[in-house]
Amino acid sequence: WFLNVQEMAKRAYDAVKTDTTRFFPKSWENTYFAWLKEPKNWCISRQLWWGHRIPVYTCKKCQHEWADQSEASSCPKCRSKDLQQDPDVLDTWFSSGLWSFSTLGWPEETADLKTYHPTTVLETGYDILFFWVARMILMSTFHLGQVPFKNVYLHGLVRDKQNRKMSKSLGNIINPLDMIEKYGADATRLSLVIGAAPGNDMPLSEDRVRGYKHFANKIWNISRFVLTHTIDTDLKTTPVCSARDNEILAKLRETSADVSNEIEKFNLYIAGEKAYHYVWSELADTILEESKPILNGNDAEAKRARQYVLIECLVTSLKLLHPFMPYVTETIWQELPKEMKDADILMVAKWPIH
Repeated sequence: WFLNVQEMAKRAYDAVKTDTTRFFPKSWENTYFAWLKEPKNWCISRQLWWGHRIPVYTCKKCQHEWADQSEASSCPKCRSKDLQQDPDVLDTWFSSGLWSFSTLGWPEETADLKTYHPTTVLETGYDILFFWVARMILMSTFHLGQVPFKNVYLHGLVRDKQNRKMSKSLGNIINPLDMIEKYGADATRLSLVIGAAPGNDMPLSEDRVRGYKHFANKIWNISRFVLTHTIDTDLKTTPVCSARDNEILAKLRETSADVSNEIEKFNLYIAGEKAYHYVWSELADTILEESKPILNGNDAEAKRARQYVLIECLVTSLKLLHPFMPYVTETIWQELPKEMKDADILMVAKWPIH
């Protein structure tokens, strides 16, 4: 069985051409358009053991064949009830193409359909751009007259450290569950974010995951240092900050702005890297080291100001890192005094103002 997609392809083509749906990275639009410019008939029947059965019937008495929108009970030509439904099922991608709205109650005008369709972002791999993404846009624009999502973020494929495709035969597969068990979920997660530009494949090794385990430990150590040295801090009033204190706060705001801007542009790998480098190089290596003599000194006003600054740096850093390392940051957040937090749960705390 074949489905002619000429009309559907035109609508899906126009949806992206007019920026109703945007691709990240934009370069993959060319692949999308190439598939839609010259659409070919799509064989939608499959001989699988599971799937949506094709609603085509054959009358065994008069051999009449027809398609029906509901389960047929009799032949529309001779009225015989001796019918046989086509044994094939619809292609997996045909069913998946309906996913964005069929799961929300369509064709009924449900509350879920009105609330969640279209959605804001679809995140998927570039390898199923024309298998799934294009077909969802085809189906949605055809049946609902609207795109299913406004932004499509395409990630690349994970390869081994020699840039080979991971496969059982090569024995080069890295099991994420093993990495989580050895190095933690956050280290595994961050290893798949930093350096992973959208649409590009990335090499992954156990050494890479192990490196981010060290960073997770660094966050613990930073937090322990700040909390230990700010026990007696008055958080109700803002102290008089020195020029250096204000410089640190200005850099913190600048970093918050940078991370936020990169997230808004869907440069998640850059956003994660900026947050990572700020916490490790700026906060841990520079700010904490220069704070030690101030915190141990006799200048009470300078000490209080630096305590205030360190709290601001810690709280903001946890927020900036949370999208990339949700577990360790949330755990540390729960250890902060209530006076330091603007929400009981970090996930719903206010994003840093810059």
